[in-house]
Amino acid sequence: MRLSGIDFTILILYFCSLGTVGYIFGRRERDTEDFFLGGRKIPWLAVCFSILATELSALTFIGVPADSFRADHAYIQFAFGSMLGRLGIALLFMPAFYRGRVTTVYEYLVQRFGTGTRNTATLFFFVTRLLASGVRLFGASIAVSVVTGWPIIPCIGIMALVAMAYTGLGGIKAVVWTDVLQITVFLGGALLAAIYLLTKIPGGWEGVTSVAGPLGKLRAFDLGISLNNPRILLVGLVNGCIQTFAALGTDQDLAQRMLTTKRTREAQKSIVLTGIIDFPLVMLFLSIGTLLFVFYHFYPDPNLPAQTDRVFPFFIMTQLPVGLRGLLIAGVLAAAMSSTDSALGALSSSAVVDIYKPYIRKKATEKHYLRASRWFVVLFCAILVAIAIACRNVEGVLWLGLRIVGFTYGGMLGVFLLGVLVKRGSNLGNIMAMFSSVVVTLIIFKLEPVLHISWPWIVVIGMLWTFVLGYALDGLGKPGGGMQEVGGS
Repeated sequence: MRLSGIDFTILILYFCSLGTVGYIFGRRERDTEDFFLGGRKIPWLAVCFSILATELSALTFIGVPADSFRADHAYIQFAFGSMLGRLGIALLFMPAFYRGRVTTVYEYLVQRFGTGTRNTATLFFFVTRLLASGVRLFGASIAVSVVTGWPIIPCIGIMALVAMAYTGLGGIKAVVWTDVLQITVFLGGALLAAIYLLTKIPGGWEGVTSVAGPLGKLRAFDLGISLNNPRILLVGLVNGCIQTFAALGTDQDLAQRMLTTKRTREAQKSIVLTGIIDFPLVMLFLSIGTLLFVFYHFYPDPNLPAQTDRVFPFFIMTQLPVGLRGLLIAGVLAAAMSSTDSALGALSSSAVVDIYKPYIRKKATEKHYLRASRWFVVLFCAILVAIAIACRNVEGVLWLGLRIVGFTYGGMLGVFLLGVLVKRGSNLGNIMAMFSSVVVTLIIFKLEPVLHISWPWIVVIGMLWTFVLGYALDGLGKPGGGMQEVGGS
């Protein structure tokens, strides 16, 4: 089915809005503090919605409905653990970051331990963020490809280039305010899609429960005890907590937003509110997957894609009326670019602050660093496009995205917790602990069938390994042992 003139008009208005925001904020960039932190003057509520927009991303828009379409609502268990992780960030990390007046969270590691720990964490961040954001970009391209009929590769390129344009112009301010616009678009579209599905299913919600209930598709909690089942409550609580703790607290992609408010208190409010809002948002997308399952139970379609990641985009293109279809396509694009723009901004900020300034051009002007920041946005956009293209024909993008970060997030979180919880740790000890945690988690992943330990436990094991080993190797590489005082913890 071809897009109508109304659908195209909606998409054009959406892109024009993004371009306008990027242009407006781009005119105000004076230095790297403006570009990376918005002058530390961004309202905390805008920061909250920007974090949510990045977190939800295309993996949520496409992957969560796909997961509940083929299984149940077990993914909601991660939201409960995630709330615990957000509280930990608010109480432990935000005060430490604001005391240090850091531009990237890895600057805190310099203050606490030294350059070696910072450089290792920065390396971990680059690897993790590039791979995970490449998968996110690919997940969104699936949807755009289905609804437009375009090949995957042009879809990847178009979305990445648009996100690169306004991020390069306006920096973090453009990212935050376009994210506010984008979360409004894709949540509004998702809600309208759920309502439309419900009106088309015979019997409404009663019809949904009569079909989905007996099949166990409405089940949200599994109280079983098992180390090899990733869909039980214990995994949701523990892994949801640790993964969120790492993602929002040690990954510059999401942590950068919380450094843009005036005070610690505002950053804390923004992160806690995201956890509260997260529950109904996840349930909305899980419900869409169940509604799609029931809809196609009543109205079978022989052309329904075999890959569940493509079911929701297929429904958007073949079932939604004119206008609503355009809004949902805009929602898919919003989900893609809200995660891509933040990744580009975070990668650029870390490249300049953690690598370029200290090691390549130590005493350049702010004008030079601002120009370099924009060139790094272009460079990282090209790398993300290449990774997304390499992910073609992958099934289950939601769980792939979660798996990728597990190998490095544990090491990153372990060293940050070492910094804020105890007065121990050394550069050499931390480096050994972080790299060895990757080796340990890779071995456990490979031996998963033998050890009967499912992949969500990998990040937990990596965190514990890094913290304990870093604590034990406290005096390594420091004359006389003892704590290295390089700033406040």
